Amino acid sequence: MSGDPSLLYRTTGRLNRVIWRLPLPRRVVARLSAWVYRNPPMPDDVVLAVVEALRNADVRCWISGGWGVDALAGERTRTHRDLDLVVAATDMHRAEEILSGLGYFEWYRSESELPLFSRVVLHDHELAGLTIDLHPLELAGTHMEFTTGKITGREVPCLSAALQVKTHSNYRKRWRDRADLAVLRKLREDAGTTLILPVPSADGVLQESAREPGIPAHITLLYPFLAGRSIDDDTEAALASLLLEIPAFDFVLSGIGRFPGVVYLAPDPAERFVALTEALVARWPERQPYGGDHEEIIPHLTVAYGAPIPDGLAERLPLTARAEAVWLMSRTGGRWVCRRSFPLGSPTGSETILTEQTQ
Repeated sequence: MSGDPSLLYRTTGRLNRVIWRLPLPRRVVARLSAWVYRNPPMPDDVVLAVVEALRNADVRCWISGGWGVDALAGERTRTHRDLDLVVAATDMHRAEEILSGLGYFEWYRSESELPLFSRVVLHDHELAGLTIDLHPLELAGTHMEFTTGKITGREVPCLSAALQVKTHSNYRKRWRDRADLAVLRKLREDAGTTLILPVPSADGVLQESAREPGIPAHITLLYPFLAGRSIDDDTEAALASLLLEIPAFDFVLSGIGRFPGVVYLAPDPAERFVALTEALVARWPERQPYGGDHEEIIPHLTVAYGAPIPDGLAERLPLTARAEAVWLMSRTGGRWVCRRSFPLGSPTGSETILTEQTQ
């Protein structure tokens, strides 16, 4: 996809080949290689084309690394010389097939016991091609935090801000890693936050007026929450501990409700969501739902703003869903970013609650 690299990149590529043939310790060779060799910059249109090709082939993938940070920021913050993609482990073979069709071939691969640090490195030129790092991820039994970002205005799947911070750990920081971490800190500190319960099964009924960049169909538990800069490790630990004490549960969305200018779906049982919000408010009493503007807590999933009830909505109900995680979302730069996901606890006894409508 890159065409013929410039003379500079072909020259550094030839030098790199010579370096790797030197009879020196591997870490010395690797250090020399990193000093001499440079990948050509990875253009944003190539990133979008690669992600689109993989998603069209039903390959589950999320952008990480420098491009993942910039996707969260919604703007380019530095030059990127590769594209890091986290790929579902079971989709890796298919991903390599798709990328082979785009002209990429395996350069090398490395294994690691650290999650997301194993990788298959591909490029599209034998000396100095565009480079893609595929990081396999076992989804089964793994709790990961995914969200969406934007590259040149187009929405792309990526890792959450919290997970991006983790992937920038466990190795020696280069200048570009420190730059990425600075961007992530700014995203986390400058933002207002909210606590939501995502409801993926309702994404299909959301109208355009109710869609906001970066945030899925959801039921709001506490908005506004704390200022981003005030949320530290102790705050996140308190959230994690509190939410693990509340068992996960099933629920249904069957009733259609109205607020002035708002169409929403009502969850059943509503009291489980009320209890969640009340537990959060009891821990942070200074943060009242919607700033204390409403005396009653009415759990709801907003479907549309300023419109009549959408045609065909009733026919698509009921929707079944499961409450199993709470997302801490930050709003910055006109979009929402998943800062961290907190799992609810294991059910005790029979926690499955379905109405007769779903039987």
